[in-house]
Amino acid sequence: MEHSMYIKIMPVAFSLALLFMSGAVRADGTEEAAATEAPHYLAPEEITREDYDMMSDYASRYANCLDTTSLEQMNNMADPRQVVDYAMKQCASELEELDRKMTERNIDPAYRQGFIGKVNHKAVNNTLHTVMMAAAARQSQSPAPAQ
Repeated sequence: MEHSMYIKIMPVAFSLALLFMSGAVRADGTEEAAATEAPHYLAPEEITREDYDMMSDYASRYANCLDTTSLEQMNNMADPRQVVDYAMKQCASELEELDRKMTERNIDPAYRQGFIGKVNHKAVNNTLHTVMMAAAARQSQSPAPAQ
């Protein structure tokens, strides 16, 4: 009888010993939160108006850089996708700086990546549309080939 009780208690005692050894629970029974606590990041509702203004400024700077660079490159490249791809590479520093600023402000990494991805996607789509429309306008204005 005493042997079966020992078998029932042993897994519980072993689990408690592992918890004490891991440092997650101290001998007095309290959790040691400071060592295991994840860093606190700013959630979207904690981001200040100034932070949003800064983020918006970088988003605008990136979009303007894409537009300007793409329109400058249209004479050098025939394919609008190549033009926008070139512009993305030239303007990447704007997104890198935005990421750095958001990291400095301790904004949640998942939110930061999502925001930057959305900024990039929107700006690239708008720029590609602009470049395609400009290319179509140029083509329609060019003289018809001689036959």
